[in-house]
Amino acid sequence: MLKQIIFIFTLGFSQLFLAQTIEKDTLTRSATIVYSVNGNKVSFNPETPKLNQIAGAPKAFYTYYWEFGDGNYSFKKQPIHTYKNKGKYKASLSVTNNYDDGKPPATRPKEVVINSESFDISENENHYLFTAHNGFRLQINRDPVPEEEIQLVLSYGNAKEYATNGKVYLFYNEKKYKAKNFELVDVRLYHNEREISSEIIADNNNKISKDEFLRTTGVSSFIDEKLIVSDTLKQNLPLTLEEAKAYYQDFKIYEVDNVEKNEERNMFFSFKTTPEMLKDTSAVISIRSIYVPERGNDSHKVLTKEMEIVTSHDPNKMAVYDTRLNYRLVRFKRLKYKVRFQNNGEGPARLIKLNVDVPEMLDKSTLKVLDMYPKCPICPDEEVNYSCLDTIMSKDQIS
Repeated sequence: MLKQIIFIFTLGFSQLFLAQTIEKDTLTRSATIVYSVNGNKVSFNPETPKLNQIAGAPKAFYTYYWEFGDGNYSFKKQPIHTYKNKGKYKASLSVTNNYDDGKPPATRPKEVVINSESFDISENENHYLFTAHNGFRLQINRDPVPEEEIQLVLSYGNAKEYATNGKVYLFYNEKKYKAKNFELVDVRLYHNEREISSEIIADNNNKISKDEFLRTTGVSSFIDEKLIVSDTLKQNLPLTLEEAKAYYQDFKIYEVDNVEKNEERNMFFSFKTTPEMLKDTSAVISIRSIYVPERGNDSHKVLTKEMEIVTSHDPNKMAVYDTRLNYRLVRFKRLKYKVRFQNNGEGPARLIKLNVDVPEMLDKSTLKVLDMYPKCPICPDEEVNYSCLDTIMSKDQIS
């Protein structure tokens, strides 16, 4: 299984970005859903067209995302799924072409007919929502390409000892971009979630400002304010909503009812990346969600899903968080990069070398590694017998 490695670091600099262009693919390719039914158990298999290998790139491959039409999903190539109830279900497939120079193959949903009932769904795929993701998770099937669709899976669950009625907020289209990042083209709900269109995000009579909150609690002395929305202060719901509303243009709100103990649910959203985002290629954009397990209670969870605007699906890439700088105020500016790469070989890699060409205008001495996944310690001066990260700086390159 391939393991992705992510580095996030900053440099002090000024930079000029040139917009990339996407060559139009005139060939229409399609993938087909093939399945077989055995009682309530259905085996799915994709039939995909031949890949168009990018010259000089690692071997091209497909990744897969399935929706089974009953509120469940899978990222496996050939999933097997058991339907709990008889009925007709619309199964859909989204295929992503990695290291391929064409568009993703188009697919048509297939209707699956189940004529019997089965209450044993224990063999279905376990996504470990509670044990691995604290009962709340955001996933996408691929990074956004201008004029292509992405699928967002929003998963929530009830970890309490009793059934709950909650609320889910979804924020998208960051205000710092003149053009919208996405168009929301479809929403698929399976648990009677109800959209609320008239609710006011934050009641001015109940909320307090962040400055007032920090003054009255004194937490500013030991907490980084940049981390407040995503990692702390999960009891001040009006403040969290206020900050999200100030950062994003658009939002959706849903009420969820009768979530049983240990029950896991999924909501599905299709977003189309706008063509205007082409000029922001390699920029990092985000979608944020807030889950309130119990309506009327300020306790809540916050997740922000970061994505990179790309022109092709390449697991090895470098992204930048802010692509625009005021040329009058360009000195002493800092920009945050995210470098992602993976081992595409047949076996484990003993040494990974990452070279980044650096323009002369950058101050390489200001390089700081902010975070990485998986965690890897910085190499000490002496030789060691464990994995570590070493940095070598030359005139025009950082390795």
